[in-house]
Amino acid sequence: MEIGKRYEKKNNYSIDFAVCIFCGNCVEYCPTNCLSMTEEYELSTYDHHELNYNQIALGRLPTSVIGDYTIQTVMNSIQIKIDKDKPFDSRTITDC
Repeated sequence: MEIGKRYEKKNNYSIDFAVCIFCGNCVEYCPTNCLSMTEEYELSTYDHHELNYNQIALGRLPTSVIGDYTIQTVMNSIQIKIDKDKPFDSRTITDC
């Protein structure tokens, strides 16, 4: 690579979440630090073309699923009984 080489300015960009593995490399290598990873996202769709987000769609806030009563977490499931005295980790959930 040449020292002092200028890169072409990008006017448009998009991220295709259909092929994204959520590794975080895009956040790490973003030259302007405009991208960030969050723990709240909802990417359910019937059409994979809807998962191609441009800069306008990426600027919208992610949909919060924490207060959604239709989403039931593993900890709140009535089918699983967890011993409250045992510390919880990924291995103790199957030891019911």
